[in-house]
Amino acid sequence: MQHKLALRPKDPINLQRARERLTRNRAPRAMDRLRKVLCDPARLEIVQALSAGELCVNDLALAINRAPAATSQHLRVLRDAGIVSARRRGRAVIYSLAPGPMVEATVQVLDTAATIAAA
Repeated sequence: MQHKLALRPKDPINLQRARERLTRNRAPRAMDRLRKVLCDPARLEIVQALSAGELCVNDLALAINRAPAATSQHLRVLRDAGIVSARRRGRAVIYSLAPGPMVEATVQVLDTAATIAAA
């Protein structure tokens, strides 16, 4: 339930613009979806590992110190969310980060967070 505030706007034009932007902005839904996918530590590690280059499931499992079966399940979630892509090379499935601005921004945020934490 929303409460009506008894305040009068100081800038009604900018207030209206803000309201319009909030109602047509899809970013909160995209961010919510991304948050649900990436809030798992293993999935964050997978994204960080794949930012260095493509890997097969076994090598990725070794990189993040997890079982291949568990790594595969996390990769499925990331693939369904459009964060990673897969291709076959012989019998192996090779995973890489999916191209696109959302994935690039996610990697950039993770790199920035790591830099800040190291300082």
